Amino acid sequence: MTLPAYHATWSPDGAPAATPPYDASYPVRLHDGSTLTLPLRPLPGDAQAIALLMANQTSFAVEHQLIRLLAEMVSPLAPEAIVGVPTMGLAYARPVAEKLGMGDYVALGHSRKFWYDDSLAIPLTSSTSPDQTKHLYIDPALVDRVRGRRVVVIDDVLNTGRTAAAAVQLLERAGASVVAIAAVLTEGWAWRAALAAACPAPVPPVHALGHIPLFGRQADGWHPLPGT
Repeated sequence: MTLPAYHATWSPDGAPAATPPYDASYPVRLHDGSTLTLPLRPLPGDAQAIALLMANQTSFAVEHQLIRLLAEMVSPLAPEAIVGVPTMGLAYARPVAEKLGMGDYVALGHSRKFWYDDSLAIPLTSSTSPDQTKHLYIDPALVDRVRGRRVVVIDDVLNTGRTAAAAVQLLERAGASVVAIAAVLTEGWAWRAALAAACPAPVPPVHALGHIPLFGRQADGWHPLPGT
């Protein structure tokens, strides 16, 4: 199957009056009134689709606007450290930290280096590979960047919430105070249950620039699925 080239656009003027059905793209209204238009990609089986944000495939122009909006959203939270969630959350966490005037940031990862401490790891099971367990790690050499500090965790799209929940657990184990999770987009609402189940009360608040539903195919095109 040949897919069209990835193409996402950002407009400061707000979304046109677009209503279902949708064909090849979906206009996401962001919290400042601007619009991020994303391509729709069918999932396996072709009955459902997602609005696809790919941080490593968006144009620099779109990326710069999203980073600006994220930094503006995160700044009032007064973070003392920014932590990026792999994989695509790292593309936003680093420039957001720099834009906020910080000297560094922390990148969590899935790859275990030989000097890592197994006590600073959280197991993760992927929804697409349930028989394979990977781990989320923080480099022990970076613990001092988060210990005793107000931390904001940054992700690209919050959907299942599993990685974000693991990040909160891992950072609190490292002595951080996670004051919020920030994402470009939330997708569906499954992440709420994942965070509530994994995080001690109170669950860190989630801040996002916008929300995308899941989509189901009908005869005339794609329609948002109820409850998503």
